[in-house]
Amino acid sequence: MKPQVVVSHAGKQHAYRHALAVHRAGCLARFITSSFYKPDRLPDRFFKLMKGVDRPLRLRWQSGLPSDKVTRRWSLEVPEIFARRVVKNHAWAEQLMFRRDAVFDRWVSKRFVTSGDIFWGFQGSCLESLRSARSHGLVAVCEFATAHVTRAIRVLSEEAKRHPEWADSISNFCFPNWYRERLEQEPHSASICVAASQFTRDSLLEVGVPDDKICLLPLGVDLTQFTPIQRPLDGPFRILFVGGIGQRKGIKYLLEAYRRIRAPSTELVLVGPVCGSGRALRSYDGLFTNLGRLDQAQVVEQMRRCHVLVLPSVFEGFGLVIPEAMATGMPVIASRHSTGPEIISNGENGYVLEHDDIDGLAKKLQWLAEHRRQCIDMGKSAIQAAAKVSWEAHQQRLNEILTMVQFRLKNLELPLPVRTQAVSED
Repeated sequence: MKPQVVVSHAGKQHAYRHALAVHRAGCLARFITSSFYKPDRLPDRFFKLMKGVDRPLRLRWQSGLPSDKVTRRWSLEVPEIFARRVVKNHAWAEQLMFRRDAVFDRWVSKRFVTSGDIFWGFQGSCLESLRSARSHGLVAVCEFATAHVTRAIRVLSEEAKRHPEWADSISNFCFPNWYRERLEQEPHSASICVAASQFTRDSLLEVGVPDDKICLLPLGVDLTQFTPIQRPLDGPFRILFVGGIGQRKGIKYLLEAYRRIRAPSTELVLVGPVCGSGRALRSYDGLFTNLGRLDQAQVVEQMRRCHVLVLPSVFEGFGLVIPEAMATGMPVIASRHSTGPEIISNGENGYVLEHDDIDGLAKKLQWLAEHRRQCIDMGKSAIQAAAKVSWEAHQQRLNEILTMVQFRLKNLELPLPVRTQAVSED
């Protein structure tokens, strides 16, 4: 008999995909989240008839994931969405997100944890649930898409001091003490920690998490959406950046590198929201084209128009745009603080550099711009590398982890907990 898994995550990120993978493995007891669109159920069925409402809500939906296995609580996320999208006060939105995570976790810990054999939570919103799961004899899993908070604070604090003009663009290192303590305690409260990359795994080892308690589970690429295209040998050489336009993603280093090689035959295209006030970014006006926040289809379109993606992240965890860009047939230049070292082969399908290696980045970009045919050949190699990091590969690795957990349960002769019926709440 397969173990039943309760998947819990406040927010979206890749949790919908993860819940779908657990469902396909035949192990999903329930997926609990703050927001999820159910176009096959009332009252959401009415929204399906209104295109202006249905389209944005589709971003909170996952094909193949049955609505009857999803429990949601929109009231926890609406304030944050309002602050971020309507008021555009990101500092306020961040504080609301911290509160959302804590309230969500408390709600889940009291009502849903014991409705399965395994509890699977996500970094930031599962501390109380992990503790509750273990107290009831469940295996408690905590997944980390980004590196541990201790490393985040150290690395990003140093970066803010190094480039104070960019400090207000650096997110995810100034936490209230109560929230930072939650993040610090989560890996130590779990039975198993799941890391999305080696960079994340190393950060867990750094804070004393035992090696045999950590499993690697890379994120995946949707190869049906991120598809390759043949790029022309003529025309402008386009360099692409996708992500939050701030110093957490190392945007200063990309701008400085491009400033050194800028020529009429090249273009720098930025895709994503501007982080912070944007004051530091304004000193580079005229150097780049900023397309702002785009939906996934528009991101794919830009990837197909460009020739190389650059992600010089100061602090990442995985960096999903790396394999996504590679799947469209372009090489990627990424920092070591991402999944880059695990996916990119230097000189074959891209390059891995230190995040602040401006000189090295400029030289690589210059060479690619002057050797368009070799750049295109590297993109073809990138397609093959991206295929190894698909959602299908994620599914296979997840199955292996679930099998390992089931074996551990049997080997330790731990009794499966008595399950309680989860209460559906819309």
